[in-house]
Amino acid sequence: MDPDAKLTVGNNVEFRSGIEIRAHDSARIVIEDGVRIDRGVRILAANKALVRISNGARIGLYSVLNGGDSIHVGRKCLISGFVYLQTSMHRVETPNVAIRDQGYDHAPIQIGDGAWLGSHVVVMPGRVIGMDAVVGSNGVVTRDIADRMIVAGVPARVVKERTDNRIS
Repeated sequence: MDPDAKLTVGNNVEFRSGIEIRAHDSARIVIEDGVRIDRGVRILAANKALVRISNGARIGLYSVLNGGDSIHVGRKCLISGFVYLQTSMHRVETPNVAIRDQGYDHAPIQIGDGAWLGSHVVVMPGRVIGMDAVVGSNGVVTRDIADRMIVAGVPARVVKERTDNRIS
């Protein structure tokens, strides 16, 4: 934790083993009540980002929340194992300059209440995943997903819509 960074942990939060939490600059990490974070998870907040994991969310083993910009995980979200939430990307525009020397572009990620991300999902910078949406295992989210949509694939595309608590 950098001196200007802040970590807030609510009540009844369960941390499994080997979790890494880092906050740099003036970033903030907020873990609300009843959250469970499985083993090997890495949570990083940098710059002025706010990484918020809302009430009752579950983060599966070895997932990474890479917060160069803000990440909001909604209430009662299920994030399966080996999920990667990536808010920054290396710049690549300038030929003959090493990519690592070109800096980063950042954009926030928002995951709506009740959403479920299957194992090995990748969410790219700037994406919004709607309330009660489902992203199938190994999906790569490159565009916003509306509420109650079920998506799968690379890139993730709509395969069904959840209606009246039934799969249609």
